[in-house]
Parts: sequence; structure tokens; C-alpha cells
Amino acid sequence: MENCCGDCLAGLDDGFFQKTWKKTLLGLAIHCQAPGGILVPLDVFLEPVTVDGMDATQRAVVLVKRALRAGYPLRAVFTDTVVFAGFNILDPEALYRETMVPVITVNLYPHDEERIKRALVKHFPDHEERLRLLRSNWAKQRRVSCRKGSIIIASYGLGFPEAWATACQAQVYSREPEPLYTAGLLASTATRLLGSQSPPPFTRSPHLK
Repeated sequence: MENCCGDCLAGLDDGFFQKTWKKTLLGLAIHCQAPGGILVPLDVFLEPVTVDGMDATQRAVVLVKRALRAGYPLRAVFTDTVVFAGFNILDPEALYRETMVPVITVNLYPHDEERIKRALVKHFPDHEERLRLLRSNWAKQRRVSCRKGSIIIASYGLGFPEAWATACQAQVYSREPEPLYTAGLLASTATRLLGSQSPPPFTRSPHLK
């Protein structure tokens, strides 16, 4: 943490998974501000999450608390939408309430509510609860313009103007906030490496060893 100036942002994204897998990984990538205001990646934390389960919120809380215990002063956590590991729905309000770290959900593209609803009704007996969480997030979403391109955000624990400014600040090479890019890259790299084992650990055990 010697490069950290007391201002850190995190990105939460899931990793690659195959149809037969029971688990994949959630990754929380930490970026902190170096002298000169440059965001630099410093750390990543990984937790297993159930494919099509409903434990994304619990796993995200564990990850953020691990980062806080490690001493990272998180100003906000970006999440790649609220849908992880298939249709494992994150509750961003609960994540903020449990950690007191503001949450900014990020969509690069508009959602297709009817298509999502059909898939949930077809495959999940608890589709109403999943839809409730999704619709709560959708109702808060607003499109914002940044120097690298527009994105759709919803904020929890942070006023909208500050959330907008924070999302734009986190754009480095593309319109995707850099901590989100790092989280997705590292989580997918880790799951692909684990999945290359025979048999893959995610098909034989509910816990990552």
C-alpha cells in the first residue's frame, strides 16, 4: 500500500464459468490514487459464488470487509450490473448497509426487461424476488456522460452528482471504470486456470480450497 494516497476505488465482477460448474469466482479489484492522481491497481480479493444461486450479496460483503480489514480506504465500490454468475442477483442496498461503503452499479448497455423476465420465470421458482431486486436497481438507473463515453449508473450511499463524478474519474482507457475491468479480467483468469484442472474444482466441491 505504499503507493496509496488514501483514496481507493474497488470493482466487483465475476469470472468465467461453464454450464456444468456449480461455482465461479467473484473478484474485488482495488485501485488507489498515486501521486499525480493516477489510479493504480494494488490488490485483488477472490471469493467463490454459486452459479444461479442467491449468495452474491453475501460474498460481496465478505470481499469488501476483507479489503477494509486490509487497510484500503474504499471511497466506493463499482459493480458490473447487479447480475453475477448466471442469474445470481446482488442487492446493492444491502451491500452498502452491511459495509458502509458506497456502491455504484454500472451498465454499459440498456437492459432488456422482457427478455430477462421470461428467463427468470422459466427457470427460477423464486423469480419474483430476483425481479424485485432487479427492478429496484433499474428504477434508480440514470445515463451519464463522461470523457470516455456514456454509461448507466445507480448509486447507493452516495449522492448522484458525486457518483457521476466518481464513475467518470475511474474511466482510464475505456468507458468501463478501470477497477471493473481489472476485476473481470482477474476473476476470469483465475477461474479459467482452476477450470483447466481435471476435474475442475467448481464441479466437485461447493467451496474453494
